[in-house]
Amino acid sequence: MSSVQDYMNARMVMRDSKASVLELAKVMVDWNVSSIAIADEEQNNKVIGILTERDIVKSISKGASPDSITAGSLMSSPILSIRKDQPIEEAALIMIRNKVRHLLVEDPAAHNRAIIGIITTTDLARYLKKRMKETSITAASREDEKEQQQQQQQSSSELLLSEVWELYF
Repeated sequence: MSSVQDYMNARMVMRDSKASVLELAKVMVDWNVSSIAIADEEQNNKVIGILTERDIVKSISKGASPDSITAGSLMSSPILSIRKDQPIEEAALIMIRNKVRHLLVEDPAAHNRAIIGIITTTDLARYLKKRMKETSITAASREDEKEQQQQQQQSSSELLLSEVWELYF
């Protein structure tokens, strides 16, 4: 069974809550990421929220000036996170239940459960694609009874994939 750490992205961008949204939008473009972990300098750079492209677009569409809005005023908080050792399917379920596209990943062994990465719906899609490919290869080489069982598992993977896909829209 695959865990979150197998598919998470450890290349996570973090910025201070006082940074302007315009500055963060530029960082997102430079780093080619869709979200930034927001930290608080006064709390030893503890992650206190997450800012996504969607958050920025929503604020600008309401007429707010991106250089006058701070990350701290726009970020989603409290953060949703998952432990690195949990099954990736659990990450998908958390995202589906909460209608989010990003989860921060914690290391339970680290001091203060440090944030060590991020997992997104793109990562889930990569996992599901691999799983569906493995399932179809395995199903082709099995007997009819085992093939039916694999098809049921594939159906559950396809259902999960369709639910994750809905998070994109």
